[in-house]
Amino acid sequence: MMTFTRIVAQAENAPYAQLADLTGPGAVLVLAPHPDDESLAMGGAIAAASAAGHRVHIAVVSDGALSHPRSRAYPAAALSALRRAEVEAAVRILTEGREAPIWLGYPDQGTPDDPGSFSEVETRLHPHLGEVTAIWTTWNGDPHSDHQRVWRLARWMADRRTCAMFACPVWGRVQTPVAGASSVGLRRFQTAAFRDLKARAVAAHVSQMTGLIDDDPSGFRMPQNLAAHFVAADEIFIPA
Repeated sequence: MMTFTRIVAQAENAPYAQLADLTGPGAVLVLAPHPDDESLAMGGAIAAASAAGHRVHIAVVSDGALSHPRSRAYPAAALSALRRAEVEAAVRILTEGREAPIWLGYPDQGTPDDPGSFSEVETRLHPHLGEVTAIWTTWNGDPHSDHQRVWRLARWMADRRTCAMFACPVWGRVQTPVAGASSVGLRRFQTAAFRDLKARAVAAHVSQMTGLIDDDPSGFRMPQNLAAHFVAADEIFIPA
């Protein structure tokens, strides 16, 4: 049986956000720490925004190559390539072919975390930033270093662009959130109309959702009931 944290309980009583509240009038930039975070954290909102005519630029910051560090069948380069193909499939599903992910390829657990590297990311993303009015990323309350770093990257970029920023909890839903992370102003987004697309996008991350990689006992595999929770539950957006 899963135990959920206070953030899920808070979301159950939170007001709903309208799509326009989350996107603003222009494009959305999604900063996903790993391939699959885009689908788990905000896949329904990505699908909704794309269907409504917004450009949704989905930047995948790390290569995800540490999910199965001892696999011989999928050493780091092969696993990175597999995860890239998976996120390409997931984004194609969520946006019905209108978008492709931007692969930044930083090392798993080595995502940017200082102004110099933040500036490098901004330079790489510059062609996609012109119409951005909102940035979505994972929550700094998630107990994962990459999620916290990418939140700081998003905060840095949002400050420079004077655009809205929202954080969507992933691991903070089921693991003790990082102390001091704000949930003030939390709103939930109703994803019912897009749950089929979200379910298919989550399932596209086969290396994370199934036993495809079976030669690393320490490797990651998301429990089926947790994956089902992410698909069925409303998405959580925390203004930052």
